Amino acid sequence: MISRLICLFMLAGALFATSATAQSRPPLRPLKVLFVGYDPARPLPEMTRSAPGGMSKEGFIAEYPVRMPAFKALLSQYFSEVATMDCRDWKPADSNPYDVTIFDFRPNPLPQQDSARLKRRLRPAFLPDDFSRPVVFIANTAPEMGEAIGLKLDWLCLCLDADAHHLNVKHPIFNGPVARVKPTLQLKETPEGIFHYTTGKNVPKQIPMWKVQNEGYLTSKDARIGLVARGNRFEEGPDAEMISSGVCTKDVQAVALGRHGNFFLWGFGSSPAKMTDEAKKVFVNTVAYMQQFAGKTPIARKYNDRMATTDNVREIAAAATREAYESSKVEIQRFNEQNRKEKARLDAKKAAGQAFTSQEETMYPYYGNDEEIPSWEDYLKSLTGKYHEKFGSDAAAFQAYISKNFDYLYCDPTAFFTWTVDEDVAQIGVSNHSIKLLDTCIDMLRRKDREDLALKVLKRYTAENFTTAKEWSAWLSAHRKKLFFSETNGYRFVINTYN
Repeated sequence: MISRLICLFMLAGALFATSATAQSRPPLRPLKVLFVGYDPARPLPEMTRSAPGGMSKEGFIAEYPVRMPAFKALLSQYFSEVATMDCRDWKPADSNPYDVTIFDFRPNPLPQQDSARLKRRLRPAFLPDDFSRPVVFIANTAPEMGEAIGLKLDWLCLCLDADAHHLNVKHPIFNGPVARVKPTLQLKETPEGIFHYTTGKNVPKQIPMWKVQNEGYLTSKDARIGLVARGNRFEEGPDAEMISSGVCTKDVQAVALGRHGNFFLWGFGSSPAKMTDEAKKVFVNTVAYMQQFAGKTPIARKYNDRMATTDNVREIAAAATREAYESSKVEIQRFNEQNRKEKARLDAKKAAGQAFTSQEETMYPYYGNDEEIPSWEDYLKSLTGKYHEKFGSDAAAFQAYISKNFDYLYCDPTAFFTWTVDEDVAQIGVSNHSIKLLDTCIDMLRRKDREDLALKVLKRYTAENFTTAKEWSAWLSAHRKKLFFSETNGYRFVINTYN
């Protein structure tokens, strides 16, 4: 009898505990999420020099059994339906039933007959141009899948470590809808790379940082390295937002967390197994946040990640000094020293008959060759380009010329870091980023003042092909309030189709 009573009390206690846990746990949000990565029940993918995601083979193999389950477990705590799929099986239609798709690794390329871009861009495509389902990309999956469809989530550097900085803590991903997170900020040394850019001029030696994951590639050679995208002109239109930068070798504008249209870059590489508790909550907030962007495809597409922007030209002008030249020499010398040391270390390891890690094997051929230190003249010529003949070694005159003509710069959106001063716009004397230029050119047509010049400029800085002042005036009146200037999308005025 006593044993029966004990069992009944234990059962009642268990039921009470279960009920209390259920009451304390927030209800699941009605969100359908598809996670696309490597299914540990499937064989490992084929690997050559390195593993998917730029990981070491050793790190990838160790994480293979736990990565997808870790994401599934985290997401299932908050969302009503969470499905997983091996990336080798995913097709675009598979995302249709889901509110948000998370890509941890890239799928197979689209069949060539489904993607005409494959022929003209010579790069594989993983998504249709009109893919409109909300997406969260993990690390380098963003540029691998997004560059062919013109996403700004491009490959600036696979060098993002474990901490974020310059956070927009007022952004919705820190304030719900799943959990409110007040990021714990700790003062840490500013990454050295920031000070090599004009954007880092006023950044202090220490800055507040938010720990996103418990380890990064700087402390663990087998950790998945994170990715940052180019911040140049990232937020020029209403379809993109930068939320944070992170510890990397690039400038303070490098994007670690950011959105372009219906696509989000979560630049950090760790799975939830190695995320901080705060980061886990922000990640699920991000997934929920992206639901609202279904159908909100990017307006300003960036099909050439190697195009110049006015941000690049500003850096070029700032670098045209003796001080910057001497600094660059020090950096090259430091690089060469580290290069030689690493070569010696690996040579000794090889002589001792010790096996290289996969990363060492990949990098070994690149060690041992010193980078040449240029003369002042060669250094300056590399900056001034086609203007070298005009200015020679007169760096001050070059800087003055750029300053005077900055409003008239034209960066070729189809070329490799090519820029010039648009002499046509300089004649008119109005910034090519200002709608006032369109007004001025239309007025020139109306007054029959240098009509050829006005028409050439109007066509260059819009996607239109009108011929009369009346037609141009009607078009501008219809779209004036929705126009914004995009350097990355053709270096022209673009219509905001969101409103």
